[in-house]
Amino acid sequence: MKDNNSIRVAVVGAAGRTGRMFAFELAKAADVLGIVRKEEIETIGKQGLWVRREGEEPRQLRIKLISEDRFSCSFLPQVVFLTTKNPVGPAVGYYYQKIKNMEKLPCLVLSQNGLSAGKEAKEALERVLGERAKEVQVVRVSLLNPVEREKAGGRQCVAYFLPVRLAFGVFSGKKDVGLLSSLFKRASIRAKEIEPARVPDMEVSKLFLNLIGMASSSWGVSLKKGFEEKRIAEEEFLCLKEYIRVVKAAGRGFINLPGIPLKLLAFLLDKLPLSFLLLFRKKIGSIVSRARGEKEKGNIDEIDYYQGEVVRLGKRAGIPTPIQERILKRIRQRLNRFRVGCRSG
Repeated sequence: MKDNNSIRVAVVGAAGRTGRMFAFELAKAADVLGIVRKEEIETIGKQGLWVRREGEEPRQLRIKLISEDRFSCSFLPQVVFLTTKNPVGPAVGYYYQKIKNMEKLPCLVLSQNGLSAGKEAKEALERVLGERAKEVQVVRVSLLNPVEREKAGGRQCVAYFLPVRLAFGVFSGKKDVGLLSSLFKRASIRAKEIEPARVPDMEVSKLFLNLIGMASSSWGVSLKKGFEEKRIAEEEFLCLKEYIRVVKAAGRGFINLPGIPLKLLAFLLDKLPLSFLLLFRKKIGSIVSRARGEKEKGNIDEIDYYQGEVVRLGKRAGIPTPIQERILKRIRQRLNRFRVGCRSG
């Protein structure tokens, strides 16, 4: 329930999938300002922004929306929730340049997948703010709900199920997360705080989940269909086994995420032979597909922050990653064909 002491949150990328979901859910407990691209404003003004929570009718996002060029100190945000796609450096620099003269700089929350967002954001803050960059608390969020675009009730919506579940932790800056904990609790978001030292492990754990289904996607089939085909299922399992080796060599580990015993899953995938896993491939594919609400990958264009991250981490750790590189190459080819088709169409 909002009151006169509501936390002021600026959601950057409020027209996107993740941004729209967070803007809608946080608006129940905070004063939310949605920031969208300048070229989107006119269309949004005519059509609105809609969400559909599982089991409910589409609902319109009713918050103040502005274009990116109009963002300034006047809103006095306490939290900047950046939900735009990777890489984050340019966006972080752009928005904090606009508010660098604020007496108290807002906390920066990053919801991107991959392992690079925190470091990129910190470097961008240092370029723009200099010594004051240390005043900005940078928080990483790992969202566990799949969010996809769909048409419902004649409207373009983003769809997701409840409750919204996430893990979050401080990447840099002050360690107290009382403001965010209160915000998530008031918005009925199930949030698990991760201690700062384990935030890198939270990131590699979320990436483990992101990698499931990428081999199938690279072949142009659904996750469930991919696990039904032995050849593709084999690549799915080998991809995860390879990733586990890279994570170990890099000195990182896996942690359990809300509702997901990921430490056990990673242990079993690492220890069980491929031949044994393949016996249960259809069951595993069906379970994962149901857990995702039958939703498929909606952001394979960020492949450089999925398989690409594993390849880079593998190089730093001295571990070859032929499976990731093969999937990476295949998806890039798919994306290139899609882009060529769009231009010719």
